Amino acid sequence: MPLRVFGLTGGIGSGKSTVAALLRERGVPVVDADELSRQAVAPGSEGLSQVLAELGHDLLGPDGALDRKRVGTLVFGDESARKRLNAITHPIVRRLSQEQFAALEQRGELLAAYDVPLLFEVGLDAVLRPVVLVAASESTQLSRILERDGLAEADARARIAAQLPLATKRKRADYVLENDGTPGLT
Repeated sequence: MPLRVFGLTGGIGSGKSTVAALLRERGVPVVDADELSRQAVAPGSEGLSQVLAELGHDLLGPDGALDRKRVGTLVFGDESARKRLNAITHPIVRRLSQEQFAALEQRGELLAAYDVPLLFEVGLDAVLRPVVLVAASESTQLSRILERDGLAEADARARIAAQLPLATKRKRADYVLENDGTPGLT
């Protein structure tokens, strides 16, 4: 039987990564688009070279890796820069994900989740079914981002605003997991 892949998505700070970890604990393989995006710009990669050429060599950290915090500040404050970054990284992430799904299928897996924060924004809802959305109130998202990432409130709000509104995602998802609680609560 072919591998069936469903989409897992959610707004920043919604708890999607926690749900992905729970799926893994239960034996469901999860391919993580964020991890693939880090691989796409790994030190020495063609993706990193392209990003630096397009957005500036000052985004390279002293360790030879992309300074993700500086990149975040740039792209969440400049839509044009975000689009240019995505034009470089998304095709690489797509290729890497296809390689991972092929390996899972070859291993005999029947079901896998594709954890994609921007699932709707990049049109993957057209090919992934069902789509599971992890949602939280904006106040919960904001407090989680502030605690987790140590950003200024304005920067956290800019990251929330850069994504498709959760209200829109709720209408397009097949299943919605409301996640304003904390792990371990039933």
